[in-house]
Amino acid sequence: MILEQHICNACYSRLRRHPESCPGCDQIKVLAFYDSVRRIVCATCAGVPSRFACITCGSEEQLTGSQCGTCRLTERLRDVLADKAGAIHPGLATLYDYLLTARDPRAVVRWLRREPVGATLRAMAAGELPIRHSTLDALPLSPRVRYLRRMLISAGTLPAIDVLLNDLENHAAAFIAGLPKEHGAITGQYYHWELLRKIRQRSANRAMTPSSYSTRSTELRQIADFFAWLDTNELSLPSLDQASIDRFFAHHHSQGAVGTFLNWAIRRGLTSSAEIPGRKLARPRPPVPDDVIWNKVDQLVDDESVPLGSRVIGLLVLVFAQRISDCVRLCRSDVTDGQTVRIALGRTPLTLPSPIAVLLRRHLEELGARRPYIGGGPEWLFPGASPHHHISEASVALHLVPHQIHAREIQQARMDYLVQQVPASIVADTLGININTAIRHAARMNSTWGSYPELRANRPDL
Repeated sequence: MILEQHICNACYSRLRRHPESCPGCDQIKVLAFYDSVRRIVCATCAGVPSRFACITCGSEEQLTGSQCGTCRLTERLRDVLADKAGAIHPGLATLYDYLLTARDPRAVVRWLRREPVGATLRAMAAGELPIRHSTLDALPLSPRVRYLRRMLISAGTLPAIDVLLNDLENHAAAFIAGLPKEHGAITGQYYHWELLRKIRQRSANRAMTPSSYSTRSTELRQIADFFAWLDTNELSLPSLDQASIDRFFAHHHSQGAVGTFLNWAIRRGLTSSAEIPGRKLARPRPPVPDDVIWNKVDQLVDDESVPLGSRVIGLLVLVFAQRISDCVRLCRSDVTDGQTVRIALGRTPLTLPSPIAVLLRRHLEELGARRPYIGGGPEWLFPGASPHHHISEASVALHLVPHQIHAREIQQARMDYLVQQVPASIVADTLGININTAIRHAARMNSTWGSYPELRANRPDL
């Protein structure tokens, strides 16, 4: 009996999962009883024994079985992270402390049950596996292992690395090892001395993105497919001639990776000199009309079906010519909320228009409750699901698809418009855009802002 009536198991479970503030004692409890004035209150205020309280601490929040989420998580962590002496392994103590800051301990308990998470952490705690990145490198590559690695980095258990770059190196090593010996030897040389060197140089300034990871993986597969084509046609790199190269590219489109590889092979003397077809330039899209852009702005301001963070990013793209890749890397420190809301997209902060400012304030209010862990980490303005990681560009782009917001075309159109309104240097300074890019747009639009100081100097009446 609950509230003097019989309820089904589903309603009983829902009641346990959603404790509220009790009107009698102001504590978060399961409200399932009547007090003397017929208010719905907790068991204590109703003067009856509680059937919901955690058997360990008495809490009625985040109940799971006979315990609250925090007590259940504490027990699970002591089980998973204990060394042979029964104490938390010193090398995993920071992970223990970090996971206990979870806002929903039940989610962490479920995560620890998944494999290979629980088994790997138990083996580390028991001293069977070292607490190092190499232990995770030996596991089959998967999103779950990637999440575990990021969790260990976030907790300070493992040193910080570029996780996607590390995964790419592991994937490439396994992929190349699976190729025929001759093909693998050449592909390995190309990957290590040409591709990986450039990737690491870029990664020094900015961590690898999921799209870049996917592109590099595809390039390796395309090169392997090219070697398979050579075998099928009884060809080899030394015997490759212009006619064979032309035949390959005539029947295989979007093979820029193969073209880059062949140019490298020619420079290294692995194949005879030949002309490699260049990439065909994409046909330019017609410019996006200004009224279309502002219609999309109105749609995003009002559309509550789009996640709030993606709406804000979409508006920054539409109004301020931002790239999604730059927006997802914004931090909370880039926003100043006073009488007006200002955001630092470039060196000089911009004051946001009221509709965008209202949405951004709402987003900031929601961030605190959505953070899965209380302790530390980068203060991303648009945090993602993985620990200490911002939201992915692909996720935001997917949310904007219903409004047909194609960021690249809109960015170009807005840039063309903005350089006609203010000098290119100001556009570059406030929007965080390379000055040469802004000048190039200004030249294409025949903007006269660049000659303004000279015209003023030559006027006799000034």
